[in-house]
Amino acid sequence: MNWFLLAALISAPAGEAMTATLVEGTVTAGGAPIQAGAILKVGDTVETKADGRVEIALPSGSLLRVGESSRVVLSAINPGRQFSARLLLGNLWARVNKLLAGETFGVETENGVAGVRGTEFRVEVVQDQPDLVRVYEGVVHVESRGGGWSHSLEAGTELRFRRDAEPPRPFDVEGEKGHRFMEWVRSRRTREGEEPGRIRRETRSPEQEHRIRERIRRRDR
Repeated sequence: MNWFLLAALISAPAGEAMTATLVEGTVTAGGAPIQAGAILKVGDTVETKADGRVEIALPSGSLLRVGESSRVVLSAINPGRQFSARLLLGNLWARVNKLLAGETFGVETENGVAGVRGTEFRVEVVQDQPDLVRVYEGVVHVESRGGGWSHSLEAGTELRFRRDAEPPRPFDVEGEKGHRFMEWVRSRRTREGEEPGRIRRETRSPEQEHRIRERIRRRDR
């Protein structure tokens, strides 16, 4: 297997709890059924059945939402500085708060590493299909574990990849109508009152745009 890391940057200090703030249908953690308010710990495998969905609040205030028929392992890389989740199957949406230096959050799949500083994105793993990353807000840097390729994705851009990556391309949220998971994600506003799953692009000056594109160009060489 070729594991890659999709890394966003967020804090999950050791000893602070991850909480299942919403549970719908059948959801288990560590093999046992859970309900809203359940405390999740590092090492738990969170699994949803065909009728199941769960929202997980991290200590930093960032959110994870896991779709139906999904399996996610919660695992710390470095207690106090980093947090990671391994998506084995299904859908995971994340709303990552602004980060402090050195704080990290990662989502691993079998096929992909992404660096994020305050963003909203989704990862999808389906058997016998390329893995998918879609960015709704912010910038996500995705690279292979072996360093064979890397891409920086801005809001409104998606990447499909296995061992190799397809070229990044734009996507339209209108095309997600009827997508059960994203319809559910959009039905629940964030704590800030924002409707998730909408593309939000930053307004930048020409100078800022030039600097960002130069940085992306150097990364993608």
